Formats: sequence, structure tokens, C-alpha cells
Amino acid sequence: MYEILPYSPDMGSRWDRFIVEESMNGTFLQTRRFLNYHPDGRFTDASFVVEKSGIIVAAIPGCNIEGKFVSHQGSTFGGPVLSKDFYSGNKISEIIQVIDNHLVQNFNGIKLKPTSPIFATAPTDLIDYTLEHQNYNRHTELSCFTPLVQGSDPLETCTRECRHNFRQAEKLDLTYGEIPDSEMEKFYEFLTLSKARHNTKPVHSLAELLDLKQRFPEEILFRGIWKEGLYLSGMMIFYFKQAKAFHFQYLAPDDTKRETNATTALFINAMREAVQTGCEKFSWGISTEDGGAYLNENLYRFKESFGALPCVNARYEK
Repeated sequence: MYEILPYSPDMGSRWDRFIVEESMNGTFLQTRRFLNYHPDGRFTDASFVVEKSGIIVAAIPGCNIEGKFVSHQGSTFGGPVLSKDFYSGNKISEIIQVIDNHLVQNFNGIKLKPTSPIFATAPTDLIDYTLEHQNYNRHTELSCFTPLVQGSDPLETCTRECRHNFRQAEKLDLTYGEIPDSEMEKFYEFLTLSKARHNTKPVHSLAELLDLKQRFPEEILFRGIWKEGLYLSGMMIFYFKQAKAFHFQYLAPDDTKRETNATTALFINAMREAVQTGCEKFSWGISTEDGGAYLNENLYRFKESFGALPCVNARYEK
């Protein structure tokens, strides 16, 4: 018999242990340790777990947005996050039926955004199949990732033009490394300018990025590239340890220094660091806009130049 338990703060350590250690598609972005960095009152939390005989078999992070259940807006991915011990055809069908019954009875609409397949430790096709056959409408956005091979230089999978640009940057004797706190304000300045060129703003404030940098020193990485101490470009990376993946989240280049090819050098160095860390994938994120309706072909072509292959992020609505 399955039981629904709404999330409460005293459940935090159990929730996080399930997400990180016991699930097949949980990431640190769905832990309460991450979600709770948001200030109180920003979201109306509607998260819950499904238990069987006192064991958590699923966690569903989410918010109540005007009566609709929406995968948690404080995270890139929501749920369902499912137990690896219960990840089989008949059990997943039962668990998602229980989840769906709860959502249909308590909300006037549902938007679920499961973890992308490249960040799961088992194929997510079973989740996709079961949700679709629970009459959820599937919507996709095009993402991509570069496969990484231990002992191989990711530069070799790049296009000729990309390799040429990187070697031109190498001649400038650029330095790659962690962005210190003293340069985070500069990173944020260029991040804001970069977003403004696309008529958007950073999701996070500078204070929030500094907070995340301190809270997650092993999972949220800030890397930059300099020429003789002069900042040229920087990025924010999510390191998904269970999935052995680096995910590129933010880019903050000084666009007045494009002739240095610093951003190309930044990506190649980050990919090399990912290989050294034992990663098997470098994720580039989505290249689509308007919920997947429009493909930014130039952006996608840029990612392909680094050996990127296609994959999709799906969301499910009812």
C-alpha cells in the first residue's frame, strides 16, 4: 500500500538522502539543501513523497502556482524522482498512478519536468512511457551533450574550425582556473551584459551566486580564463557526480575581447577538467526558445562544433 506524505522540514535529511543515494534520477538540484537556499515566501511549496512500508519510493518537488502543481521553480528539474530499487515496469506504473491520483485530486493543472536522461543513472524511457500513457501531453526542448572518453582529449572531437580557434587562443598563453570571490562581481557584470543581449536577465542575483558558491563548492563550479590577470570569460558549471556529467549553466564573456577566442579556450579547458574528474558527458543545455517551439540554429551549430550530440528535455502537462 502506497502512502502520500506532504513535505515538511523535519523530512529534509530523509528527502536528501533519497535524492542523492537512493534514486535513479535525482540530482543535487532537487535536494532540500539546494531548494532551501531560496528565501522564504518565494514559492508556495507543494512537494510530497510516496512511501511504501515506511520506505520512500518517489519524491516529487513542486510548487502550487495559482492552483496548479508545477515542478519546483527553484530547480532546473522537478520530478518524479524515483527509487532505483523500485524502478521496474509494474512498480513504476503503480507509483506514477498514485502520484497522478494525488495531483488530479488536489490541483487544477499539472506540469511535471523530470530529470533529463543524461543526468540519470538508468534509462528514463520507463518514466516517459508511463506518463504518456497516464494521458500527459509531452513537450520537448532540444539539448545536447558531448561524450567524454577517459584518456582522450575532447579537443579531438571538435570541428577543424574549433580546433583552429583554440590553438590561436593557446598562443596568447591564457590561464584557466577557478573564479575567486574577488572577481565574482566582474563575472556577474559580464553575465548581465550577455543576458541583456538576448533580452533576458540572470535568474540569480550576485548574492545568490556567492551563496551557492559557498554552499556547494564541489557541485557548483565557477571557472574563468585570463590573459596576464585580465578577465576574458567565465562560466558557471553544475557537476552531477552520480551521472558523471558537467553541465554548462551560465557564460559571462567580455565580448570586447572576442579576438582572443577566450570562450573557445574556456570550453575546451572545462571539458578537459571534466575528463580529469572522471566525467563521461559535458552537457550544453537547451538551444530552443519559447518552450521548444523555436530552435536557435546558430547556437546549436556552435555547440556541435565541440562534438555535441542531440538529446531532449521533456516536460509533461495535464
